[in-house]
Amino acid sequence: MSKEKVHTIPDMASTSSKHQEVMATGDDRFRLWQRNVADRFKDKPDEEIRNILQETANPFAVCFENWTGDFNISTGVRNANAFNAQAVYYVGNRKWDRRGAVGVHNYTPVHFLSSIDEIVALKDKYRFVGVDNVPGSIDISQHPWQRNTLLIFGEEGTGLTPAMQDLCEVIVEIPMFGSVRSLNCGTASGIVMYDIVATFNAFKDGFL
Repeated sequence: MSKEKVHTIPDMASTSSKHQEVMATGDDRFRLWQRNVADRFKDKPDEEIRNILQETANPFAVCFENWTGDFNISTGVRNANAFNAQAVYYVGNRKWDRRGAVGVHNYTPVHFLSSIDEIVALKDKYRFVGVDNVPGSIDISQHPWQRNTLLIFGEEGTGLTPAMQDLCEVIVEIPMFGSVRSLNCGTASGIVMYDIVATFNAFKDGFL
């Protein structure tokens, strides 16, 4: 005896009227509405979502250097989408498990960099700011964020490589208040991205 396939919508915790409308109709829109995107994007094709995000992107980009954990990579890319970064760059192995990214890589593509020359070339577009708790780093709350910043996050165990540190104009750190020395890089990336976007939204007219 075959079982009837039951369709579910992942984000039904927010039972909006539009969700209910689509569930009731059962038409082809249901496939689009199964994607983990905000309601305003549900009926839009992937390419249109990508274009909208690019047009409304916040004035920063992110770069992940040699991250090895699929969970952290997925979290970093998901954070970059949530805070609508201009671009995401990755230095290291091109293979990673995308399941944890819940599809955001379809709208926020990851650009892979394979040489130091490709990294250095980004200096024509961005101001390099590293994120690591190394000697000489400054408290994130003391750093004046500027437009076209490239936030660079190192691997969780080793941090930013010395070569990448040398390329950074400044390195910021997230202050710790408990016994742990640091946060995992996925969590840290979200905190820093929130901070730069919050600064931009609070001081749009005076943002450097």
